Amino acid sequence: MPRFRRSWPTIVIAAVLSGCSAAPEEKLTPTDWLRENSSVLRDLESFERGRQQRAVARLKSLGADRGSAVVVALLADSQVDYRGEVLLARLLADWRDTRGVRYLLKYLQHQDQGAVVIASQGLLAFKGNRAVTRALLEMLESPSLNQRLAAAGVLSEMESEDLMERFSELYRKENEKVVRGILVRTVLQGKHPRRDEFLLEALLDADLAIREMAWGAVKKRTRLPEVKYDPSGDEAARAKAVNSLRRWLAGNN
Repeated sequence: MPRFRRSWPTIVIAAVLSGCSAAPEEKLTPTDWLRENSSVLRDLESFERGRQQRAVARLKSLGADRGSAVVVALLADSQVDYRGEVLLARLLADWRDTRGVRYLLKYLQHQDQGAVVIASQGLLAFKGNRAVTRALLEMLESPSLNQRLAAAGVLSEMESEDLMERFSELYRKENEKVVRGILVRTVLQGKHPRRDEFLLEALLDADLAIREMAWGAVKKRTRLPEVKYDPSGDEAARAKAVNSLRRWLAGNN
């Protein structure tokens, strides 16, 4: 693969010496387009947001088919740094091009939180893609808290049914309250058949804020029996109330 930045001066000199005019842009190959627009890569890698946005707009103006070809050519160049890579992958996501998925998953695990945010936004374009969902669920079992947080956040935004199918398993072994909170929030915003069951489980969470969040939804349930449940109350009293609610739920399903 040609190195776009290194070959650019040579291309310019050759064109001048031969007296040839540049080919119409729409007829240029992706590699040739990049040679004639070498500033795009520098702008993508810039720390200046304005320059990055201009580069993305320039690529978007090519349209999905031609733009994707140019972006893939750029991604194949080992000289593209991580700021450029994640923006290019995000652009492919805008076009629903799955060739950007592996880069987005890679940057969901990056130390730069800005890159994580961009990758998260891009992955939302692939809601329903089973390969993406599987990768995110695997990440939810990572020893890295940051990776679990990122994966849980994306799956929650996707309102993933696969996440809900594994709620109890993932929730019970999660030792970080922030991740558990995201899981419970996902239950709250969905309509899974086991929604009430999951919320009752959350009423026994070690974290008060999670218990309050779950109780806020449970107590709105129609025909809920009267129980003495207090999110901040005694642990034994809370367990007794939840057992009563579970018996009631079992009899109403």
